[in-house]
Amino acid sequence: MDSRGLCAYAITRAHMLDPAGPVDIRLVTHGGLALVVAEVELAPFAALESLKWAPSEDDPLFMLARRHDVVVRAIFEHHPVLPLRFGTTVPDETAAVALLTEHHAEASAWLDRVRDHREWGVRARFTPPDRPAEVNPEDLSHTEYMAVRRDRLAAAARARREGSEAASRLHEEVSRHATDIAALGRRASLLDNAYLVHRDAEADFHAATRNHEGIAVEVTGPWPPYSFVSLDVSAGAAAPAR
Repeated sequence: MDSRGLCAYAITRAHMLDPAGPVDIRLVTHGGLALVVAEVELAPFAALESLKWAPSEDDPLFMLARRHDVVVRAIFEHHPVLPLRFGTTVPDETAAVALLTEHHAEASAWLDRVRDHREWGVRARFTPPDRPAEVNPEDLSHTEYMAVRRDRLAAAARARREGSEAASRLHEEVSRHATDIAALGRRASLLDNAYLVHRDAEADFHAATRNHEGIAVEVTGPWPPYSFVSLDVSAGAAAPAR
């Protein structure tokens, strides 16, 4: 197998590359679409097949993954983009054109769907109330002490219930301004979703994330539509070199 090939970062509409963007990328175009590629050594991508843990920051794979995100974001600044799975490679431009040909209709539909949209993450966590002062059991009768414990357990359960209700209201309010929603589902969060939002709706979307008592709300983004594009090009792309 050849030692060099093309790393495929994303599919976008055919356009002129921004001269201020990454200097080594280029576009392979076909039928109005473009595959964003750069010539690479294929050997480092071989480790992806057997990788069982996240690489450290000084690992070549980590740097390649960060590079992947930088390239996708550079295109995303000005054009709709379909991010491809990290590690997608093709041997040459002929294969790149074949990939665009095979997935032309599906990719075009996805680009229309995400045009003028950005992905925002919204995460809500429970914020427990202030811890009440400790009570010395020796100062209370057994009945009084058990009553205090019941009251505190009931208050904690009520606070958790109110936090869950607040997270549900948050989701309901921000969903009104989103085109699509994807659950990310980290266990420690009451809410952990990605929202696909049209640029014209972003002001209302962000307003809807504010002023929710009982929960801490974290908003991240904007991101390329990583959570909303289910375009699998692996069948038409080359496997990493061995």
